[in-house]
Amino acid sequence: MPATDRPLSQSAQLNYDYLLYRDQMQQLQRHVTQGKRSTLTDEQANQLHINAVEALDRILTVEPSPELYLEKAGLFWNHPEGTSRSRATLKEGLALFPDDQMLTIYLANSYIADNRVEDAINVMNEYLAKRPEDVQARERLGQMLMDAGKDAQALDVLKQIPEKERSADAIYIMGRVQGNLGMRKSAIASLKKAVAMDPEFTEALVELAFQYELAKDYVSAEKIYTSILEQNGSFPEARLRLINLNLKLNNPAKALQLTLDGPPSKSFILDAVLMFINDDFFAQGSTALDMLTSDGTTPAEYYFYKAVIADEGENDPDKALEYLDKVAKTDRLYPHALRFKAQIFSLQGKEKQALEIAIKGKELYPDAPIFYILESTLHKHSGDLTRSERALKQGLARLKNDPELTYELAMTYEAMGKRVEGLALMEIVVRSHPDHANALNYVGYTLAEENRELDRALVLVTKASALDPENGYILDSVAWVHFKKGNIDKAWEYVRYAVDVADTDPTIWEHYGDIAVAAGKIKEARKGYNYALKFGHSDTDAIKKKLKNL
Repeated sequence: MPATDRPLSQSAQLNYDYLLYRDQMQQLQRHVTQGKRSTLTDEQANQLHINAVEALDRILTVEPSPELYLEKAGLFWNHPEGTSRSRATLKEGLALFPDDQMLTIYLANSYIADNRVEDAINVMNEYLAKRPEDVQARERLGQMLMDAGKDAQALDVLKQIPEKERSADAIYIMGRVQGNLGMRKSAIASLKKAVAMDPEFTEALVELAFQYELAKDYVSAEKIYTSILEQNGSFPEARLRLINLNLKLNNPAKALQLTLDGPPSKSFILDAVLMFINDDFFAQGSTALDMLTSDGTTPAEYYFYKAVIADEGENDPDKALEYLDKVAKTDRLYPHALRFKAQIFSLQGKEKQALEIAIKGKELYPDAPIFYILESTLHKHSGDLTRSERALKQGLARLKNDPELTYELAMTYEAMGKRVEGLALMEIVVRSHPDHANALNYVGYTLAEENRELDRALVLVTKASALDPENGYILDSVAWVHFKKGNIDKAWEYVRYAVDVADTDPTIWEHYGDIAVAAGKIKEARKGYNYALKFGHSDTDAIKKKLKNL
């Protein structure tokens, strides 16, 4: 009788598929690790992937497990089709293992990867409704809510974890959301507790120092940043914050030395340079910028920021233009260099040259909103609001519903006295781009000015402030909405933050005075109104009348 191939037993087939799956995965991992040195073609790598998936599917048919579904989902995580294949696998696994924690968390993460935050939160909420005792999942939900800017909800979720079961990570997240909510003392207390539980928790240490900074306890902040650098000199965030702190303390020499002793990476150097420029320490910024040429090459960023320093720090626009001319047309910074040149020409009164650049920019980059906005701004400066409007509408005809163009058109309508049209456009931006801080602020502040929908106004400006916490104008809006609602203590708290950041804005100082009057702080009210006059308030008669009535 001739020999025949006998089919493998189920056990033998299972072992074979395990070995095949591991072998294909090892070859794939080797291919990825080797990069360009790999001898495999893309087609061969794709076939390895297919073989691995098929082997894993056969295993799952016989011996399904949450771990194997996670492995299969991982095979598609960076797939060209996106995370949908991973998500389908995770849902398949959850159909068999509905209470599995890791499958649930990974499914939520797949929604996060696609910026579907609400779906991710719903997945976690459904799981916790069934497993309320799962501390790790509750902690993960708190993290998701914080990342989504839902700080109050995050804090509520984390507080549901019994105090004795809170990990250092959970307490750290609590500290961050408390800080985001302006609960400075509570944030510091939480972060100190997290650090006490894990003294090497660097992220918690950095956040604690940052909260001390915001509380203006610079001595404590500097002490922590310095200790972090002593323990881990390569931690760039701590070094950058220490640089920033020394600039606040008017110690640019120490800030510069910290920069020169820091990592030679372009990102670190540019972050430091921007800090020097923003605090008007241009000479030190220029010295730090020279670090970019230490390897013998000169990147475009060098010329661009040298131009900024020449223009803003040395008051030499012609020198700035010379630097900008050195930015190559092929460089990603070229459109920004064009816009900067147009701004310089405009300030020099050379409106024709500035508009020529804006038009050139539109031709070279027709899908870039900045040049439509640039042209609109130039027309607005010359008082031609009709052409300003037309430029933005031209951009929107090509880039429908672009949030920045829509925002600028709304602001143009505001300048034209068309507040109703402007507010309608801002509402569109808020609906389609709920994380647009300036649009949120505009709608919230406008509602407060019109003394209506104050609860919604507070939600909008509070979210805007969470998205851009160091924006003095948004902090002022939060103060003003609280003032309109009669929350005088809160209004006073926020308006003081606002004048710390935007300390030369006359309207904010007027608000400071109005809120001080409501709080019974007559001396502070007088200070606010006097500063409003000092910084050029547009209605001096009204401010003088308020001073007279104190």
